[in-house]
Amino acid sequence: DNNAVTVIGGPHVSFTVEETLNNSPWIDLIVIGEGEQTMLALASGKEKIEAIDGLAYRQNGKIKRTAPRKWIEELDELPVPARHLFPISKYLPTNPKSGMITGRGCPFNCIFCVGHRMVGKKKRFRNPKLVVDEMEQILDMGFKGINIVDDLFTINKKHVYTICDEIKSRHLKFNWTCFARVDTVNKELLALISDAGCNFICYGVETSDQDMMNTLKKKITLAEVKEAIDLTKKAGIEAMASFILGLPGETEETLLTTIDFIKVLDTTCALHALAPFPGTELYDKADVYGIKLLTNDWSRFNANEAITETEGAKADMVNKILLGYAGGK
Repeated sequence: DNNAVTVIGGPHVSFTVEETLNNSPWIDLIVIGEGEQTMLALASGKEKIEAIDGLAYRQNGKIKRTAPRKWIEELDELPVPARHLFPISKYLPTNPKSGMITGRGCPFNCIFCVGHRMVGKKKRFRNPKLVVDEMEQILDMGFKGINIVDDLFTINKKHVYTICDEIKSRHLKFNWTCFARVDTVNKELLALISDAGCNFICYGVETSDQDMMNTLKKKITLAEVKEAIDLTKKAGIEAMASFILGLPGETEETLLTTIDFIKVLDTTCALHALAPFPGTELYDKADVYGIKLLTNDWSRFNANEAITETEGAKADMVNKILLGYAGGK
């Protein structure tokens, strides 16, 4: 349909506006940042394009941006996702989890992550009762589990505790998963979320080298990693440690040290190749951090193969570690 207007959004295009519009003539509009209110204004057709915040588009051969869209302060104003519009019956036989959020924002500045730039550094929370209302809706649709996809679910203990209390007061029995930092959990919190049905936590560990960890601005220690993994397992929760290979300062020695550290952790681990996404400090300052980008093919930014290298860790070396670990070696 030649009259169709093509709109695209998300982290990638939000931080590559000019490149996207210059290289993709089929795209008419880019929604920058949080998209709900921008898309609503677009779909209503009540305002002119130039009056809608958070957009980029072409006009007379030039790229125009409207005023930046402010963060959505009250997330409870957003309706729950319209899951009923999907052919749920086709998904359920595979026993999938349904994703959902309980809040947005991350106060940390990790140089490989776009989260704090995409959803802001200030953490915004949904009403816990409305969170559990949505959980009940998901379960009523036939889903057996839920994946809480907040960048950092455990940042505010009161928020976590209130959600867990609400789950238990309604006598809901289901398993759920979340993402956390090792420095935001303790024995009490882990016992509580385990009792409320949490059976899996993914921790971003990234590296086993403390100097590299400091370069990442991750602000955690290897001792904290070990303690959090041990406490999680003792609470009856599966702990996954996620690592990125090829980070600034990576060498053959640090790659091998990471494999040794994984053995020490004795838990489920996931290894990824560095994919420096647009919007991250690592992408913007790759040269400063000693990262050589080997391709501009976005389809290869999948974290399954090395598309970068450092002076001490070439791509073939990283790929060898990835393949060897995947093969259980």
